[in-house]
Amino acid sequence: MTEPRAAPHGRASLTADPTTEGDRPPPGARRSLGATVRTGVAAVFPRDPLLRNGHLLAISSLVSAALGSIFWLLATHWYEDEVVGVSYSALSMTLLLASIGQLNLSDFLVRFVPSAGHHTRRLILLCYAVSAVVSALVAMCFLLLVPVVAPGLGFLLTPVTATCFVAATAGYAVFVMQDGALTAVRRPGWVVGENVIFACVKIGLLGMGAALALFSGILLSWVGALAVSLGVANFVLLRRAVPEHVRVSTEAERPDRALRYAAADYFGSLFRMAAYTIPPLMVLNNLGADQSAYFSLAWIVGYTLYLVARNLGSSLVVEAVRSPERLVEHTVRMLRHTGLLLGAGIVFVAALAPQILSFFGAEYAEHGSTLLRLLALSALPNIVVSLAIDVWRARRRLRWAVGVQIVMCVLVLGLTKVLLPTLGITGAGVAWLVTMCLLAAPLLIWRGRWLTTGSQEVPVNTETESETETETETETDADPAAVAETRNSPRPPPTLSVVVCAYTLDRWDDVRAAIGSLRAQRPPVTETLLVVDHCHELYERASAAFPGVRVLENSERQGLSGARNTGVAAARCEVVAFLDDDAAADPDWSARLLARYADRAVVGVGGLVRPWWVTRRPAWFPREFDWVVGCSYRGLPEQPAPVRNFIGANMSFRLAEVIAAGGFRNDLGRVGKRPLGCEETELCLRIAARSPDAVLLHEPAAAVRHRVPAARTTWAYFVARCYAEGLSKAHVARLGSTRAALSSERAYLRSTVPRALLRALTPGRPGGPRTAAALVGGVGVTVAGYAVGRVRRPAPASGGARSAAGAPAAVPAAGRAGGAGGGLP
Repeated sequence: MTEPRAAPHGRASLTADPTTEGDRPPPGARRSLGATVRTGVAAVFPRDPLLRNGHLLAISSLVSAALGSIFWLLATHWYEDEVVGVSYSALSMTLLLASIGQLNLSDFLVRFVPSAGHHTRRLILLCYAVSAVVSALVAMCFLLLVPVVAPGLGFLLTPVTATCFVAATAGYAVFVMQDGALTAVRRPGWVVGENVIFACVKIGLLGMGAALALFSGILLSWVGALAVSLGVANFVLLRRAVPEHVRVSTEAERPDRALRYAAADYFGSLFRMAAYTIPPLMVLNNLGADQSAYFSLAWIVGYTLYLVARNLGSSLVVEAVRSPERLVEHTVRMLRHTGLLLGAGIVFVAALAPQILSFFGAEYAEHGSTLLRLLALSALPNIVVSLAIDVWRARRRLRWAVGVQIVMCVLVLGLTKVLLPTLGITGAGVAWLVTMCLLAAPLLIWRGRWLTTGSQEVPVNTETESETETETETETDADPAAVAETRNSPRPPPTLSVVVCAYTLDRWDDVRAAIGSLRAQRPPVTETLLVVDHCHELYERASAAFPGVRVLENSERQGLSGARNTGVAAARCEVVAFLDDDAAADPDWSARLLARYADRAVVGVGGLVRPWWVTRRPAWFPREFDWVVGCSYRGLPEQPAPVRNFIGANMSFRLAEVIAAGGFRNDLGRVGKRPLGCEETELCLRIAARSPDAVLLHEPAAAVRHRVPAARTTWAYFVARCYAEGLSKAHVARLGSTRAALSSERAYLRSTVPRALLRALTPGRPGGPRTAAALVGGVGVTVAGYAVGRVRRPAPASGGARSAAGAPAAVPAAGRAGGAGGGLP
């Protein structure tokens, strides 16, 4: 539904691209160390946050393991063997108790922080407090049982060591959770940094403890390093990362049914933890201490491959929450990337297993090489299992995630118990390989059951299929040699003109952000046209500020339709796209749009419009009515699919089709004081009527974010927009076929709105009754506007000037260019 133009309230704006005028550092300016490091990281790692963040998390695990090995190597040189042995046991128990006590809230933060908006700080601190208290209580309970269950750890019962033990357990629980929080706010570089700080401080304090001959020096070094690392990392997290995350967040969701999610996620994680931690104990009890040592070192090396998949999966969850419409695409990319990355690592470990284990001694290579190879091979099917669990977590389908983890635990422990007596420690490796294969095989075979963003299954290269079908139809009677030459020659992507319409200096920051987002496109946009709607001051300022941008004045009457037609008439490329002046495109927006034009049947491609609330989304505002603020709403397709019309803030067409259809009508938009919109809907209907086989394709991956000021979050605005939408739909229905003009609205009322009402009336849902009232009232006011519009005919068109796009210009629009448009596709 089309969004009318309103005068801006407040100056909050999207973040401008640093390449725009005035944002570059002055020549000769010194760069900070942090900026230099970030530049170096950006040059080495992929630009895509999905892969870049996953790589950094994987590196964090490897760095932590390497520096941890150095720590224990130095400990064996500086301390007595007995001290090292009991300290290692105490710290191992600390890690186990912290894992139990932190309630898997680290994964909870990864899942909910990306969409928490201004709730982020409170959510993180609440999780910190809960995990610290629970972990401390668990540690104190363990100390009470030490004389019974672990007499060898009796040194922990002195006041100093007991305090350090409890503090280390609670601190490590928070330490693990801050990793999740940093990952969720897209700061994985600081996950690496905090681990480096922790390891370096720990090694330094270890030396000081050895110099002072402290029996508890190893434990004290951990506590001191935790304190330093927690202080530094949380300063960065809470003072810098979280405010920045809140500032750029497009949503501010309070986690719905969070306790239920956390309980189910924790329950499932206990089974995965049992599968990881119990086999070493089974080996110890069945085969003795020597075999346990051989197993443990092989397991530590092999488990590193599992950690890589787990860390890459955390990055997937973060990006899936931020862009749920791209979940399938991101998961497929992550499967391929992780497979290639771990495939190389698996080959390396399997080929050099004896050499790797020989660093610990020849007997480790002799007894553990086969086990290490089996564990490395099991890491390949584990990629599918691990990512499937992460997809279910992102979609909050924890029943399946918990079920898979239970089956994993039962199979690993059961097969290990059966195979250990006959195969020795190799039996545990066989158990892991068989378990992972048994779980991965059905997940791959029935991937359409879990690899979805909603009810949609994984697309099977629909672009290629449709392109092939079109080529087959058009080339049936062509010369075979010419057809072969055409098929074999690469088809370059079409060129792209992007039109941005603006009308006031009050939105200067937003215009800069829009132009900056277009300059950041990869591949670059062919040409950018900024059409200024009868505001000479804005025209002069934009002409000076945006070199390389074609700044034009609206050559038609005032209004968004006239400004767009001016842009269409000046465009020189095969495809023309439209971006609102208060919207910013994702870096791959143009590439996503143009990729769909490889199918010759596609004459237009529209994309996702995410709302960017300057304040926050009102609790009562239903997502099904996001069209009120010119954004994509719940009910739109979550996969590429044909639609009736596009949302005006993010749409594109083949230029020839727009010109042939006559361009945008000037009698749609604002007329008098009533905002009559839907000019995009009416144009799409005319294009479809000209070519019944033409496809207008909705591509959710081509996304922009659209600023929603505070003035558009009121009940008064909501009601006025719904009424205006009804008037607009009545006018569009009068111009063409009523059935075609209202086809999407019928489906919307039959399915989308009833489901929204059921969700709103669910007991315990925040803002539920008010949301239900907004749904009912919004539908009622829109229907009333439609009824009034059908009875009352608009004033006759005046003037006979022709538009620059080739259509007769009708009534001059009283509104201004640059408005956010939309509709029910």
